[in-house]
Order: sequence, then structure tokens, then C-alpha cells
Amino acid sequence: MGNVMRVFGSRISYYTGKLETYLRFRSIDYELLPTVGNERELLAGAGVVQMPVVQLDDGRWLTDSTPILAWLDARQDAPSIYPEDPALRFLALLLEDYADEWLWRPAMHHRWSHRQDHQYASGLLADELLGHMRWVPRFVKRFLIGRRQLGGFVRGDGVNDATRAHVEQGYSTALDRLEEIFTLRPFVLGRAPTIADFGLMGPMLRHFGQDPTPAEIMRSRAPAVYEWVARMWNLRPTGEPPALLAEVDAPLAALLVEVCETHLVQLRENAVAYERGLARHDQEVQGCRYTKVPTSRYRVWCLEQLRGEWRALDDGARRELRALLPEPHAAVLWDETAPAASGYDPERRAPFNRGINVFGTGVPR
Repeated sequence: MGNVMRVFGSRISYYTGKLETYLRFRSIDYELLPTVGNERELLAGAGVVQMPVVQLDDGRWLTDSTPILAWLDARQDAPSIYPEDPALRFLALLLEDYADEWLWRPAMHHRWSHRQDHQYASGLLADELLGHMRWVPRFVKRFLIGRRQLGGFVRGDGVNDATRAHVEQGYSTALDRLEEIFTLRPFVLGRAPTIADFGLMGPMLRHFGQDPTPAEIMRSRAPAVYEWVARMWNLRPTGEPPALLAEVDAPLAALLVEVCETHLVQLRENAVAYERGLARHDQEVQGCRYTKVPTSRYRVWCLEQLRGEWRALDDGARRELRALLPEPHAAVLWDETAPAASGYDPERRAPFNRGINVFGTGVPR
């Protein structure tokens, strides 16, 4: 395929699914390619091997689904997926970040901790990413992939006997809150999709809606969420101005409480640990203590972006939001003293900057 966007990722990748949902929505042609076997090209062009990485038809490279979607949407001759109302826009971005960074842990746990899901994902990735390695037996590929994912992104991310119930509760609570919302309206913030919906499609499409165990939970516990996943995947623009909420209702407010009690606490504790130079740290979320969680420079940057969006709000929008977002959990958004500075993307070139991985040292290459 020539003169189309090249998307390096996987058909079961969390963030690739988020991006693909948007590309389908905008009818943007793309070619899906594996990262494995293309590492040198990705490192040379984008500075990182992760999913997704995008190369435009003019040769430029983009990384990180969040700024990629923002950049793409700003160039569309159509109603934006970013709400015009400042307060609603901020909430949409907050929900996107929650989907990107908090729901990641239960998504990885469900995929790699359950035998059926582990077998499904390891087999698909062995064929999709390592199919060119014909000299390596398939069972060896599956074993190596599973060991890496389970060790690095489940056990290595604080999931153990003491935290497992809380990790699974994170998924169940998200389903319950979203089920209440989608029983009332087709999208999170109204009758049109926003960046909140596209962000949530990362975990809900390619992990929770696709892997056997969480998909069965979704079908039985939250059928309206299951229907929303299909609706988003088949979505096309209507051409009409987006009809969004005039005010936050009780179901959305309940979801925001969950976001503040989980994701914002995680961002705060991660930033404090980064400032102290800790490679790993402990954090307590909703009474559950996670130990030796990897500290993420990228998530410090995520917090910086949210705080920057908060500072850009006018006083009226801030008052409106502070009445919705519970303290002390949400105070990290408006505290005058920032807990840490990431030093990432100081030129504000994202998504065209040199990317970093979520975990590890996060030093651009």
C-alpha cells in the first residue's frame, strides 16, 4: 500500500485500538504493520518502540495516541471530538487519561493472569509479531511472550494476592459507572462521541471487550457498554453539531469520583516518587496498598498536561469543576506547588517529538 498512513501496532493492542477507532471514524486510510522486525526503523524515526507509532505519507513520525489524536482532529473539516465548553473539555481529557493510565493495570491483569486469556493473547501475538521467526517453535514464542507480559506488566506492576481483588474491582466499577451512563445516552458526554469515548475504547475494545474472561463479564454485567463498544467501532460522523450535556448528571459524577479516587491518586504518588528519584514506589489507592510499583516519567508528564489544562480554564469553569471533583484526591490538579517536573517534550512538539516508554527510565532515544 502506498501513500497511506503506516500504523505500527497490533490488532490486540490497547492503544492501537484507540487510534484505529478514530481512524475508522474519520475514514482515514492506514496500513497496520507489526513493531517486531521494524525496530530499527522505529527507533530511527520515532525514538521509541511502542504501540502505536505512526508514519505519515510525507515521512514524518508520530508517537503517543493522546497527542496523535489531538493533532489529527485539529486538521479535520468536521465537528471536533474535543468539546467546546471548557469544563466539559477538561472532563473529557481527564477521562481519556484515566482510560489510558489507570485501566491499563486491570486490562493487563485480565489478559495475562487467566489461563484462557493468556493462551489466546500469547498465541495471537506469537503469530502476529513473531510469525517471521519460523525456526522458533510456536510454543516457545508463546512462552516467551507470556513470561514477558506477566512479569513486566502484571506482577511487575503491583498485581499480587493482596491487590488482585482491588485491580479487578477497578474494571467492575468502570463497567458499572459506564453502564449507568449508556443506559441514558449513546456516548459518555451526550449524543456525540468525544475524546472520552475514544480514550475508553483503548481498554474496552482490545482488552475488556475482546479477551475471553473480561468480555464475558462485560456481556453479562454491562450489556450497554458492550453495545457501545460495537457502536464506537462502527461509528461514522453525522455532520451535525455535537449535542453534549448541559450539566454533569449523577451517573457521570459517580464516574468522576472513581477517577479521582484512583487515577489522580496514582498520578500524585508517581510524581512524588519521581521527584525523589525512586525507580519503584508504594502507593495506597482506595485503601489498597500497592508495593514496588514502577515509577513512570511519562505519567509525570500526563499530570503536567492535566495541570496545564486546568490553568487554562477561566475562574467560572474552575469553580464548576471543583464542585464536582472530590478533594483531597483532585487537589493535585490545582495545588500551586507541582510535585515534580518531567522534563519531557519541553519544546511541546508532541506527537512529533522523540517518544518515551511509559515505564523504565523514559530517556528519549
